[in-house]
Amino acid sequence: MLKQIKFEVSGQTLQLSALSALDYLEYIEYMNSLEKPEPIKTEDTEKEINAKLNQMTRNNLLAHARLIAFSLSHSQTDKTIEELQKEVLTTLTNSDFYLVLEAVQNVCNFPKSEGREETESTDGEIKNA
Repeated sequence: MLKQIKFEVSGQTLQLSALSALDYLEYIEYMNSLEKPEPIKTEDTEKEINAKLNQMTRNNLLAHARLIAFSLSHSQTDKTIEELQKEVLTTLTNSDFYLVLEAVQNVCNFPKSEGREETESTDGEIKNA
């Protein structure tokens, strides 16, 4: 059984669910399908850099909306993931979007990448633990 929570945002109650292993695999496949911008080069103009940064921002937003859609899909079985993703993108304000995203990440128990400990190895080198 997948962990589920009720989350209220802007007066609306959402039923959020952890992702199944299959959901997670499909989410990873979706992220990999997004068109990646070329790496930023030192010779890029400001306009080219901004275009690449905008593409990265777009990809992040789409991927986050897809994650929220997968979480919602366990309680809204009458809609496809694509329909839920579009609904997320068109009905949530930017601040509400990130509140829901944080709740989804919490219900999924994704590991936090807040800080790494550095340890010294036997050869005296600093290593990330």
